[in-house]
Amino acid sequence: MTSTTGDSGTGPSLDRKVRQGSFWLGANSIVMRFSNIAVMAVVARIVIPEEFGVFTLAVVAQAMIGTVAELGVASAIARRDLDEDAIGPTAVTVSVGIGVLLGGLLAVFAEPIAIVLGSVEAAPALRILAISVALSGLFVVPSAQLQRDFRQNVIFRTSFVGSIIGAGVLIGLAMLGNGAEAFAWSRVAGQLITGILVIAALSKRYGPGWNTTSLSLLLRFGLPLALANLLSQIVANVDYVFVGHTLELRDVGLYTLAFNISSWATSVLGSVLNGIVLPAFSAVRRDKGDVPATLFLATRSVALVAFPIAALTSGLALPLIVTVYGERWADAAPVVVILSVYGAAGALGQLVANLLIASGRTGVLFIVQVAVLIALVPALWVGITTAGLIGVGLAHVATVLIITLPVYLFSLHRALRVSLLSIVRGAGWPLAAAIIAGAVAYAATLPLSIHWVQLLVGGACGGIAYLLLTYRQLMLLLPPGPRAKAERLLPRAWRTPVGTPSAVVDEAGAADLVEPPQDTAAAAAHEVIATRAVEPDDPR
Repeated sequence: MTSTTGDSGTGPSLDRKVRQGSFWLGANSIVMRFSNIAVMAVVARIVIPEEFGVFTLAVVAQAMIGTVAELGVASAIARRDLDEDAIGPTAVTVSVGIGVLLGGLLAVFAEPIAIVLGSVEAAPALRILAISVALSGLFVVPSAQLQRDFRQNVIFRTSFVGSIIGAGVLIGLAMLGNGAEAFAWSRVAGQLITGILVIAALSKRYGPGWNTTSLSLLLRFGLPLALANLLSQIVANVDYVFVGHTLELRDVGLYTLAFNISSWATSVLGSVLNGIVLPAFSAVRRDKGDVPATLFLATRSVALVAFPIAALTSGLALPLIVTVYGERWADAAPVVVILSVYGAAGALGQLVANLLIASGRTGVLFIVQVAVLIALVPALWVGITTAGLIGVGLAHVATVLIITLPVYLFSLHRALRVSLLSIVRGAGWPLAAAIIAGAVAYAATLPLSIHWVQLLVGGACGGIAYLLLTYRQLMLLLPPGPRAKAERLLPRAWRTPVGTPSAVVDEAGAADLVEPPQDTAAAAAHEVIATRAVEPDDPR
């Protein structure tokens, strides 16, 4: 049976849309990641860590308020098992109204909020970012419509144009002075251009409307999700408040850069996880697809991509930072080493969180964030008072490994009634291979003294080591056509069985055959996470 997504059943199959969406999300994220690294590499030589720290504290407030303004509307519109036309007009009214209201409040109370964050210098940037909060409410529903319809090719084009505009504004204003406000205006400019292009690309646009039934549905689904996301933002940003109050603005800037680098493991797959998993997995459950097989392959794919990035950024932290961003940021390297573990664990956590949302268990996310916040705040206090920025990193690692991941996995087990063994097995060998690759990369730098040479040699050695250890699993992520071409480049003894497209090589190297339906939504979702996707560098 082939699943279709058009109302009449004549549209493209879901599996085709998922593959196309994954490709464009991957392309978008890769371009955005490298372009933002390049822009930040330029800006890091113009602004000082203190200015980056001021902007970071402003973004903390903007991110929290923006999360409330969204009210889970985007996720509700993206769910393919809900009636888009029924809830669309009410969703527009809710998102625009709340966005304008909260943006106005942020502008009015910018100075007291900045003081609470630990730096009154953040107030001007906060007033600028209030515009971003108001704009976000306007663009929530249109962006979710593109996500729902897997129109990631449009997202790619609009995001790319917006990022170019934003980068130009950032570099231009940074050269004129006041790096914090330059960052803020660049965000507003990029968001505005992207949003306008998104609305222009829609074939169906919703105006404001009101329906009590739709409002009730949105609140039941969106309110727990919004509260969970708000708590998630508090959990993700409370460390900045601690650093801003306890240490100096320079430390905030260094810590922000370190967190961004260590989060590459998560953001590599962030766009696919957030943009594809929700509509695809909800369709898998709707069509009664093979959920255990989908979980296994999704976990294996996430681990194969996220773990080596975390390991290599950890092993090459100092040469990476000095080469890309400059000597003034070198003190961020020890923090990157520790936070890379948090980034790797966060990639799996992001996958599981999206699966819980697709299952309708948004309340679980709220409970998890409450538990994490209760544990993280005292851990951060102990860490920062005893070991500074290193202690902050250790507090995050302990919390995600002891609380976040275990509770998420247990909740997923209860929600889907599936064994978690497939998730554990899916992540096992990529984890071991990544640790070995990171150690090889670090060892390769020891005889060398020039940072950029260390980065090249260490990256090459670690990357080759990882490919040698995981090439079978990586090959099986490719579609049959590209896989067959790639197989011809390998020695015959290294080739995997091309005739078994669902073969999954386990940790011991033996082939465990998983046989999901090949023309259903489940088969499509098996390839969702394989695309390497990234998100722009930015404070959380």
